Amino acid sequence: MEIKYLSNPDLPFIKRKWKGNPTKGKSFLNEQPSRISMLSFAKSRLHNPQKEERKNDTFQVVCNQNSDFVNSDEDMIVWLGHASFFIRLGGVTILTDPSYFGFPMRPRKVSIPCEIDAFKFADYLLISHLHHDHADTRSIRKIFKGNQKTKALIPLKGSSLLKYFTKNYQEAGWFQQYQTKSDIEIYFLPSSHWSRMHIFDGNSTLWGSFIIRGNGKTIYFGGDTAWGNHFEEISKLFPQVDYALLPIGAYKPTAIAGAAHISPDEAVKAANILGAESLIPMHYGTYLMGQEPLGDPLRRICRINENGKIDGNLNCLNVGEEFLI
Repeated sequence: MEIKYLSNPDLPFIKRKWKGNPTKGKSFLNEQPSRISMLSFAKSRLHNPQKEERKNDTFQVVCNQNSDFVNSDEDMIVWLGHASFFIRLGGVTILTDPSYFGFPMRPRKVSIPCEIDAFKFADYLLISHLHHDHADTRSIRKIFKGNQKTKALIPLKGSSLLKYFTKNYQEAGWFQQYQTKSDIEIYFLPSSHWSRMHIFDGNSTLWGSFIIRGNGKTIYFGGDTAWGNHFEEISKLFPQVDYALLPIGAYKPTAIAGAAHISPDEAVKAANILGAESLIPMHYGTYLMGQEPLGDPLRRICRINENGKIDGNLNCLNVGEEFLI
């Protein structure tokens, strides 16, 4: 089947000789395809060496009940749990990967710090990919109900979901810059992942990560990703990242989860490649995902930090904590 290359023709490329995102049929492709051994998958379903530890783990993310960040005029990053953040940069407000509720068989383990209506009128909503824990339809509906202000910045073909909630969206492919207010720059960049919201729509929408620049600061939001050379590609285009928001959870068993998620060790490696002054871990402690215990990713990255392996600072946030930038 012929490989075709897709992009948004209205947006510029920031990488020379980039033709657009490769697709095969109706499916988007990773630059580095990964394969999961069926034998490894079968073994992982039958045996979890941390089963009892996972069952007995009493770890819980702390939630600071707080809505003050919404009305502040200071630049900051506020973790809302999982991969959801509230960001203010140069006075522009941004939400990422909304997932504020639990799912069937997967309850949310920490509440959000305030009512959704308090922060729903942000300037931009960034969605890295269409998975239920990153683009929860109930959360998106709450954001856009009665809200004409927020503009969704989404991957190619992401309108297949967003069109049901808002007409105010813009799609981009990798290495493209969104059209935004003059005091903020937002770019869509690669990740190594996949997408699916329903049984038959696997990889029909793109996935990726973001660079956000404003007020002299650069933030990298990693979305979901496996390990790949995209971190080095991004570091060449953006050689100085101030804050790297990187996933660390749902990484076991490595033979399976490693095809979609980085581990805490790989998150540190990515932050070091990006030259990040601050690593802010996410994608842990909110939902019980992967085979590791709930608190395992945070404990692991803290041990790495104690061993001096992180070039910048490790900033582990409570949900609702105001991290000033």
